[in-house]
This record gives sequence, structure tokens and C-alpha cells, in this order.
Amino acid sequence: MKAVLLGAGAIGSVIASLLGRREEVEHVLVADRSLDAAKALATTHDGGRLEAARIDASDVDGMAKAFRGYDLVLNVVLPRFNLKIMDACLKAGVHYMDAATDLALAREKPGDAVKETPYAQQLRYDDGFRAAGLTALLGMGADPGLSNIFARLGADRLDTVEEVLVRDGDSGQVQGHEFVALWSPDTLIEEVLMPALAFRDGRFVRLGSLEGEEVFDFPPPVGPLTVYNVDHEETETLPLFIGKGILRADFKLAIPKDLATALSVFQRFGLHAGTMMEVEVKGSGERVRIAPRDILTALLPNPKDLAAKVRGAASIAVVVRGTKGGKRDGWMFWFVLDHQETFRKFGFNATAYPVGAPMAMSALMIGKGEIARRGAFPPEVLDPMPFFRRLPEFGILVREKRLP
Repeated sequence: MKAVLLGAGAIGSVIASLLGRREEVEHVLVADRSLDAAKALATTHDGGRLEAARIDASDVDGMAKAFRGYDLVLNVVLPRFNLKIMDACLKAGVHYMDAATDLALAREKPGDAVKETPYAQQLRYDDGFRAAGLTALLGMGADPGLSNIFARLGADRLDTVEEVLVRDGDSGQVQGHEFVALWSPDTLIEEVLMPALAFRDGRFVRLGSLEGEEVFDFPPPVGPLTVYNVDHEETETLPLFIGKGILRADFKLAIPKDLATALSVFQRFGLHAGTMMEVEVKGSGERVRIAPRDILTALLPNPKDLAAKVRGAASIAVVVRGTKGGKRDGWMFWFVLDHQETFRKFGFNATAYPVGAPMAMSALMIGKGEIARRGAFPPEVLDPMPFFRRLPEFGILVREKRLP
């Protein structure tokens, strides 16, 4: 298999490390808008199979030319480029995979009726990829990704599904820092402060930012953490593809209360905005164009530089409730990864690794024909069992328990 890896950040580093050492992988083109970043990654994880290149993710024709001759493109750049990359894959005739959709496309305010979710734009590519005999696997990281697979397995064990709840918790801390983002700070700020999508009584609704505060008891050693409704991909697709009468679905992320308060203040002053604006630099008389969010993210450490310093553990838990044989029934599925142990084993913290590892695993499954479905679709449409059988090979052990 020959693959293109778009994005040389923390997640791309995990994928490059895993694919670069697999004998069934002939070649990986590590591409980024920064050639220096691509070269650094290709050199760090080079097992003789990695090559660096500069690729502009906004240039469809340029990407299509670069993609030709490869089997698969793994997209881990900012989701705003997804559609252009999918267009390039169709032109080049290669399979496609990503880790997230462009949630910022949503325009509804809290309380507005939701006519169409952002994922709809990518799902419209289903016919095109199917006609071309190609696979576009959408959102195949940890969450979305493994969380969708967990939801599918839970739904398969029930006759009816009433609710699917996805919870993401991380007790990770870095000494010397009040707060760090263990994945893209840009994505974190954007997702947390957007009105959250939820599925209630069989319909999509928009909630306000950082609503739905509750304490969720994550499996040890993570333990109980305060979580909030956050806009996330699973809420967009699970109600459409799980079936079985699903009535409720939502996603909640663990966020320290002081950070939640700070982000709310940033939002009031517009410091969260990702759009470019012109401002005057005080005392210089010069005007510069900058996105306020870029200032916030520039003040945070790079997630790639924190892997060896993080203490604590991360967990993704999915609760699926419904009925079986006319009686109430339910399941919870989860994994827990310790940051230090994950770093010792794989060289990455427990936030980046479980996003990149399922993508690398799924790339191998596509290469071997274990994922043979064509079209554009989220992970929950697939048989979950091949994923569960493969995950231990990548150090991710899934646990489960029946719920009362």
C-alpha cells in the first residue's frame, strides 16, 4: 500500500510512526504546507518508507497531481480543507480518510431549528466515491471514530436504542502550565465555543456553548470529571445511521471549570474568532491582519512538544441504552490510556495516540480489503468486530459492562 499523509502535526506523527514501520506499507508521502515540518516528521520516523513534500491543501489540481499513483490519502489537516481534499481524491482515483469534519460550517444559534448538519456536505460525496469505486471513511480517530464503533456494537446488542452518550475525559496535566491543549488548540477552542449539536426526542437541536454541565464518572484512574455539551461529529451521524428508534444523542467533553469560564469570557470579547481582521498595532501606526484565535493558540505550547511531560490518563466512554426482549438494557464501552505509559510504549501521549492509531489501523484494513465498502460514510455503518479484533495490536484495550 502507498499512502499520502496530509498533516505533520501531533496526529500525523502518530500515523507516520505506525505506518512507517509496517512491511505491508510500501511508501508514505508525508505532506504539509511547511516542507520543513514534513521533512522533520519523515526523518524522525523514517524506516526507509517515508518521503516529505510540500502540498497546499487549498489547491485541488495540485493535490490531485500529487495523489496519483497512491492508494489512500489520510487527511489530518484542519477540517476546513476536507471538501477540497475529497475533490482531489476523486480526481486522482484514491481512497480518502479523515479525523474530523468542518463543524464551523454550522450557522444556527441556540434554539434554532437544524435543517442540515455540517457533515451533510461530506456525506453528499457518497454517490461520487461509490461510482468511482472508492472509499471515503469519515471521522476515523478516537472520537469520532472509535466512539462510533462502540455505539454501533452497543446498538447491535439491543432491539431498540433510546440514547447514545459519548463522554471524553482527560486528567492530563503538565507541570509548570496552568492549562495545555493536548491536541490542536485551534480545533479545541473552535469546538468548545460553538453552539453544541444534540439530538433530542428524535430531532437535532442547537444548545448554547458549554451547557449541560454534569459530573461523569470515568473509569479509573481518570475518575469523575465535570463535562459539558460540546459540538462534535458523533452527534451529527449517529442519529442518522444507528437506527432502532434512537431518540437522544449527545457528546460531552471534560473541561476544567476555570477554563470553561475563561473561554466564555474570550467569546464575549471576540477573542475566540478564527476569521481574519485588521487591527492597528498600538504605537506603531501599522495595521496588520490577524485572527484573534491565532493569538490565543500562539501562547499555548505545541502539543507535539508535551508528549513526555503529560501526567494522568485519558478515556473515551460510550453509553448505549435501549431495550432487549422488551426490557430496559444498556452497555458502556470504554478505553483508558495512561499518558506516561503510552509515551513509553509508543512515543506519544494518550491524547494524540488514540486518534492516530485507529487511522493507521484503518488504513491497513483498507489496504487489505477488510474495509471494502465504497462511498462516503462514518465508521458506525461498518461491522464493528474487525476493529475490536485489531485494536489490541495497537495497544488499545476496550472494556465493557452491562448497565442496570
